[in-house]
Amino acid sequence: MNRNKNLQLTILLLLGLLIVLIVHVILHTKVYVVFSASLGSVFMIGLIIFLIVYLYLNG
Repeated sequence: MNRNKNLQLTILLLLGLLIVLIVHVILHTKVYVVFSASLGSVFMIGLIIFLIVYLYLNG
């Protein structure tokens, strides 16, 4: 069975993304959540998702 050697790092990044999303929702909960999202948080979430996919595919 071929195991992914970056699986633990991927799980750590997924947990980090979950924490970022929960904190972002708590801090910016309004009627329209989409309009209250700042560019920095969207960029950070995109970067974390890119790293997860990159590590999973290269592992």
